[in-house]
Amino acid sequence: MSSPSSQDPWSESMSNVALLFVGAVLLVNGLVFLGRVDGRAAIPINLLAGATLVLNALLMVASVEPDTPTTFGAVGFALFGFTYLTVALNSLLGGSGRALGWYCGWAAIIATVLALINFSDGAAPQMGWLWASWALLFLSFFLALIVSGEWWTPAAGILAIVQGFTTATVPALMMIDGSWATASAAIIGLVQIGGAVVYVFAVFYFRTRRETVSDVPTGSVAVPL
Repeated sequence: MSSPSSQDPWSESMSNVALLFVGAVLLVNGLVFLGRVDGRAAIPINLLAGATLVLNALLMVASVEPDTPTTFGAVGFALFGFTYLTVALNSLLGGSGRALGWYCGWAAIIATVLALINFSDGAAPQMGWLWASWALLFLSFFLALIVSGEWWTPAAGILAIVQGFTTATVPALMMIDGSWATASAAIIGLVQIGGAVVYVFAVFYFRTRRETVSDVPTGSVAVPL
């Protein structure tokens, strides 16, 4: 989650593998938001992924001098790692999720800062686009867990599934085979903007669907959309 050139080969390989599994967890958690997977069934993968990401972040920090770009990469892994650990513990303990929601709101701010850092130095615009997308992802989690409105939750699920592939699985595979460094930042940007458009569409779709069901007169049968 940092510029590959800023890491030693071992840390880079660990980061790429960790990012690959971020995609898997986003897929599963997206299905949880959509009600397709039980929250408790997702506890093991969140625990494993969260612990792996936090461990990777600690190893990255321990292997470099302070104030290097790799430190920002460690921040990124820690953001996601603590998110997944909190999701797992929240499901295990039966929490309301509001604390996790506020954490995601804070994480959205940090992700925005990391996006600006990657864009500003000009060395890693590809990562800048990924962090911009992750800022939206954390914001969607905040809205789903804190703001009233049932439509926020399934919309966040759709975004998580989309980003599981566009910001994690595919980029990680490209990093592993070495093609990420030469990938077009413009194309990556268009893909990420497309994901944001899908999220906005999902919000309006689920909100309209909810309002349509609410307007059905008592005693009538609503047709599922």
